[in-house]
Amino acid sequence: MAVEKIFILPGGFLDVDHSIFVSAVGMGQMIACPVYSVLLMTSDGPILIDVGFNPDGVKDPEHAWGPRAKLIPPRMKEEDDVRLRLKQLGVEITDVRMVILTHMHWDHTGSLRFFTHCPVVVQREEHRFAFSPDAYLASPYMQNHLDPALDYHLLEGDGIVVEGVSVFKTPGHTPGHQSVLVRQSNGKSFIFAGDAVPLMENMERKAPLSNTCNAKDCVDSLYRIEHLAHIVGAEIVPGHDMAVYENFKQSPEPL
Repeated sequence: MAVEKIFILPGGFLDVDHSIFVSAVGMGQMIACPVYSVLLMTSDGPILIDVGFNPDGVKDPEHAWGPRAKLIPPRMKEEDDVRLRLKQLGVEITDVRMVILTHMHWDHTGSLRFFTHCPVVVQREEHRFAFSPDAYLASPYMQNHLDPALDYHLLEGDGIVVEGVSVFKTPGHTPGHQSVLVRQSNGKSFIFAGDAVPLMENMERKAPLSNTCNAKDCVDSLYRIEHLAHIVGAEIVPGHDMAVYENFKQSPEPL
């Protein structure tokens, strides 16, 4: 197996206080943050990293997103539905052979229910916490997004998922967050860091999010990602950085 192409699938935007992503920085300053999925086209079929928002929210936001529909309403269009983004590339939902979740917050799991046919790869610690989170960290885990009957493949730490695709634990934002290292057949490597690195500013400042279960783990994960990126020559792709997102080619163009 080889990873032949990578596509960034646009999924909408969130407007959030800067200090949510960089603790104690830019309080009261709203920034626009992209939400997206990553499609890996491999010689053995498509693999999807994260699945974005619940598309039902376009027409019925409060039912789909609960209180967050008013607190931090997504800016999502019908074409941001991951099913339509895949179809633009000639990929049907049933063609996807695997979903990898960086973590199980609402903006990464909204379309999970469409993937009943394939394994969903997530850290065991994240899976356990998502279905029974501590009360003060519960709101981003939307139970209407998390079907317990899906074919979850629960990992315990770092590991090779398939040839060219590895995951490694980067906790802090959530207890079982993982990032994804992808090596393309052309030799290029990327680390899709999810919310371990929401903005490149986190990496530059070595600053944690304020939206975190453990700030020290957040900072440790920043150093871990930076170290691995240096060793393997990988480009770090932050989870919600608008400047990086706008610099990338987005679907239907490959990265």
